[in-house]
Amino acid sequence: MDKDPQTLSARLRRFMKQVAVMGGVLLLVALVLKLAGVHYNDALLTTGFGTLAIVAFMLGKIFPANSETPMAPIWNFAMTITGYSLASALIGLLFLMQHWPGSKTLLLLGLGSLLLSGAAWLFYFLRRNRQ
Repeated sequence: MDKDPQTLSARLRRFMKQVAVMGGVLLLVALVLKLAGVHYNDALLTTGFGTLAIVAFMLGKIFPANSETPMAPIWNFAMTITGYSLASALIGLLFLMQHWPGSKTLLLLGLGSLLLSGAAWLFYFLRRNRQ
């Protein structure tokens, strides 16, 4: 087995993409079943949202910047903030769909931090175009 970090990183990316696709399919099936009025699809809905939230939480580790570029710290910060905020927004949506308490708080936290990550991405792209 090859221990090259680049190969391991490529394998991790490929695996996480497959996990994200499976979580998305589970979520779509659960949403269709919920719209159709099928009861007891809560486990499927929770699994789909949870899987996507875990993948979003790991965005900063899945897609790190090349450490040789001067913009790498800004890229890594923006990816990490984006992943955390997407994860909290997804969990907030799960809470909202399940009618659990705390859904509005999680959604506000997730969407507010998405604004912060948007500012970080704007800063990154403006600085990158300047160089």
